[in-house]
Amino acid sequence: MPNIGSHLRELRINRDLTLKQVADDTGFAVSFLSLLERDKVSISVDNLERLAHYYGVRMLHFFQGGEDEIPHVVRRQEISRRFESVQPGSAAFLMLTDRRDAQMEPLIAAIGAGHGDPHFRTHEGDALLLVLEGAVRLLTEKGNTITLSAGDAAYYAGFPGHRIENANASLPALILIVTAPPTSVRDDVADAEHGVLLQSEE
Repeated sequence: MPNIGSHLRELRINRDLTLKQVADDTGFAVSFLSLLERDKVSISVDNLERLAHYYGVRMLHFFQGGEDEIPHVVRRQEISRRFESVQPGSAAFLMLTDRRDAQMEPLIAAIGAGHGDPHFRTHEGDALLLVLEGAVRLLTEKGNTITLSAGDAAYYAGFPGHRIENANASLPALILIVTAPPTSVRDDVADAEHGVLLQSEE
């Protein structure tokens, strides 16, 4: 089994957790976790899987140097295939990562002709919006309306609230949205009656 102590230590520190907190949450002894992070003891596959689940990473993280070293690629053909059936008055979303420990949340959204989010949404951190095809309007709770066309980008804070709508009544729009830190947009999308969550395939 490869040396996994440095990976475990990095995961814990990146989450601002102490050894005692991890021990309390997982049921492992503090002394065992300390030795494990220094590669002084071995761990069974079952227990390693428990820690992987706790930190929100895959087992592959420990055996191939971590998921960060394996780029997740979504080809244009997949994007086109996923969004070709978007109807007017609806929207579809494609998450570009399924990592629970991701430091940002990138998604591509197809907004049907004449459609828009009916609710103003807020979130921590900032967001980047890039229009890939078509045109959209970015509206804020303070009454600002900004029209963006293909190739235009907007960077904005998660507060005050904002919403996005298709600016064209006859053509769909395709946009890329990146939020950092990650938000609950995945849950918002899944719960929204006006949208369909499409998960990127490995």
